[in-house]
Amino acid sequence: MQIDSKLDAVDAWICNETLATVYDNCCVPQEKEVVLEDPAISLLRSTQISAKGLFIIETQMVFNQPVCDNFQVTGESIILGFYLEGDASAEITGLLQHSVHPPNVHYICYTPSFKAEFRMPPNKLHRYFLVILSKEFYFRLLHQHSELHQEFADKVLQGRHTYLSDNPLEITPEMKWVLNDIRNCQRTGPLKRLFLEAKIMELLMLQLEQYQKPQEQQIRNSILRGDDAQRIAEARAILEENYQNPPTIQELARLVYLNETKLKQGFKTCCNHTIHGYVVWLRMEKARQLLQQSQQSIGDIAYQVGYKNSAHFTSAFKKHFGFLPSEIKV
Repeated sequence: MQIDSKLDAVDAWICNETLATVYDNCCVPQEKEVVLEDPAISLLRSTQISAKGLFIIETQMVFNQPVCDNFQVTGESIILGFYLEGDASAEITGLLQHSVHPPNVHYICYTPSFKAEFRMPPNKLHRYFLVILSKEFYFRLLHQHSELHQEFADKVLQGRHTYLSDNPLEITPEMKWVLNDIRNCQRTGPLKRLFLEAKIMELLMLQLEQYQKPQEQQIRNSILRGDDAQRIAEARAILEENYQNPPTIQELARLVYLNETKLKQGFKTCCNHTIHGYVVWLRMEKARQLLQQSQQSIGDIAYQVGYKNSAHFTSAFKKHFGFLPSEIKV
């Protein structure tokens, strides 16, 4: 499996990797960072992790002129794609023609050979996260006869270009936390390999779970009219930015120009949480991350995620996870 990414405006590769396609759980992943500098580039930083049958790449880019990224995977591959920011125009051989990639969407696709052009306008941040798997690796994670992906798996076995779903879906907060776990993993060697495989499995589960619920989109469409869905998304973004000291429901409704009833109903439908429940979830997930990855005290972490009283934080953490924060503090 050969993976190439090259910008038409720059005589340099973002990635140029050759990987074996076999699944080998003893293969230790290799990691590197690529930084490109050029008059056409304002920012380009790419983090890449590779192992047999597996390639993970996260790239963020800002350009000073229109640029095309020629991205190619030679050989069969399944791609778990997360387009985080930007509005690139994409053309993918066998899959997609001249479509604008909206931000904050994910997809799963298979190609016998992936060849794409991503055209990016200047002065905007473009950021994507891809997990590229060989066919053998993918079917080790999920059996080819699993009912979770039967139609998709049949097309993979037939060698036919295909998406798991006709339309990309919105990246959920749970997916973002898994991406963040991968991004911040401090493990090395075989433990890192085991960790990455577990997180890829979790990502795949979250994607499949969302694809299994098309009726939820119909419910959303029946409840939310006009630009209401965008206003709910804005409300969620406000909470994600201010979860330590969130606005009241009344204040939030005023900020996004919705009445309180529609805000509460729409938020529950779109986010699968009440507004209060989502704030608690954000606080607990951030606290978990800090407990695992930092040397801060429990009291400092409690304050950082919005609790003035560490006892209240400990109680909320125990209720959320079922164990005390001291039990995972490293």
